[in-house]
Amino acid sequence: MRVLLASLSLLVTLAMPVATRADDGFRCPSGRLVDVGDGMADVAERCGEPDVAVHRVETRRIRHWFTRRVGDLEESFAEEEEVEVPIDEWTYDLGPYAFTRTVIFENARVRDVATGSYGRRSR
Repeated sequence: MRVLLASLSLLVTLAMPVATRADDGFRCPSGRLVDVGDGMADVAERCGEPDVAVHRVETRRIRHWFTRRVGDLEESFAEEEEVEVPIDEWTYDLGPYAFTRTVIFENARVRDVATGSYGRRSR
């Protein structure tokens, strides 16, 4: 009897769908998965065109540390530079019975997936 219960418990556990955290990715309406690190072309192929697309460029200051030796002395110093990072946000409206998903790209790669409110569009 214990073996039967353990087997049933294992079967039920394996049959349950695994929840995907929003920041790990999401399942497109096509059923295909989008994960952190995927490229924009891959996401467009899997999910189609987004309902809303926003593009912006962020300016970031990056610090590089260097160490140099002069004789017996060693000194460390930092140099800063400003870089421009392209950010794209694609929002998919999955309908009134599902949450919207916003795929956030940095340098054309998925950095994050955010979950919004319920969608409005009927599918």
